[in-house]
Amino acid sequence: MVLSVVSILLISCSEEEPTGPPQVFNVEYDGFLQLRFTNEFPSFDETTQVDVHIDKYGKVTFGTGTLSYNADENNGQSRIVRVGTLSLNPKGSHFVSNGDDYVDVDENTTIVENMIVYYWDGQSWVEFVNENINSTWNGGLGFNIDDAVLTGSILQSVTAWGSTTWGLYLVVIP
Repeated sequence: MVLSVVSILLISCSEEEPTGPPQVFNVEYDGFLQLRFTNEFPSFDETTQVDVHIDKYGKVTFGTGTLSYNADENNGQSRIVRVGTLSLNPKGSHFVSNGDDYVDVDENTTIVENMIVYYWDGQSWVEFVNENINSTWNGGLGFNIDDAVLTGSILQSVTAWGSTTWGLYLVVIP
């Protein structure tokens, strides 16, 4: 009798299927993450975007993209030339804060730029600085999913390289 009970318990335990991650949403989301990168001197204003998908389990998947800029401007006393490329390879995850759903985005954006600064000596432009810049942005961005669906969830910041405006725009996939 005891052997029968133990056998039944072992069989019922071994037939349980492994469980996956819990379902977070009743819908999925598709859309894009947009980056607008601007600067005043020298002046440039460039925008790019990468695809994003959020599944019912809260898994966030991004595409990749690039943004290039080329600016050459002077104010009569100084001249700045900036040529660069941003490579976007964001990573993201779902989280809940105060009952609201968010997407945490690690920008994982690499900046490669050459900046040359000249000054006017009264006769010609004299090179003062010629600098290659290689850096990565990994600050982390938190976007509200409800806002991203309604009007877009927007975050802005000013960096040493210029102003950035990040936007997450989503549509519901039933």
